[in-house]
Amino acid sequence: MKRLVRAACAALLLALLLALPARAGAPARVMTSVTTADVNRAAMAIQFTHAAMKSKGLPATLFFNVDGVRLVHRGVPSPVYPSGQSIRDMLAAFMRDGGTVLACPMCMKHVGGMTEADLMDGVAARAGAGLDAALAPDTLVLTY
Repeated sequence: MKRLVRAACAALLLALLLALPARAGAPARVMTSVTTADVNRAAMAIQFTHAAMKSKGLPATLFFNVDGVRLVHRGVPSPVYPSGQSIRDMLAAFMRDGGTVLACPMCMKHVGGMTEADLMDGVAARAGAGLDAALAPDTLVLTY
């Protein structure tokens, strides 16, 4: 019986510790996963991440995956947001200001029918890069 109580207490303590945030405070970087080719959602993801990068001085990464890879295809016309700015123009400004743009190689191949040669200038595709960005310490991860 004592073993059962100890095991239950240990399990409860472990559960409580795992439920607590690892560390409170401001993030050290921001990474946004863009899974959509919808112009409104993608524009929001880009603008929100860009604003966080500039206003908070955070390193920022946009990771285009699933249907989102279509937005970084150089051979496809870039959708235009109602403000008149294209997704490609938003991404160029983001990169000019120091942001990193990644594309998922597997999604490029299987969803977008793309190769690295199809990526717009400045966009990188490396297996595992999106996961590395998401799991970097003190990273705020957003998804659109």
